[in-house]
Amino acid sequence: MRKQIKIEELTKAITTVITKLYTDRGKAILAENNDYYAEIGKNLGLERYASSDHNVTCSKLFAICDYLEISLSDFFKLVEEEDNNLKFSKKNKGNLVKKGYGLEK
Repeated sequence: MRKQIKIEELTKAITTVITKLYTDRGKAILAENNDYYAEIGKNLGLERYASSDHNVTCSKLFAICDYLEISLSDFFKLVEEEDNNLKFSKKNKGNLVKKGYGLEK
């Protein structure tokens, strides 16, 4: 199996947005995880996504957004605001993807 692509800029922005969202709620990671477990019966695993050493799946991100009461579209708007390089532009098309695959020159 091939190694997953990881775009560092995206991972960092997602980490920052997730951290801001639960911090703005006035709760710590452990409290959020415990509350989610009580409600859903599974661990949300926010501690994994509070560091930039992750590659979140769409399903996990949906669960996080659902629990933190934000739509995926609004979440990604915040991610783009966190790092403007993540906004699409024809000038930079493919640059971050090439970098993620190690193909940049």
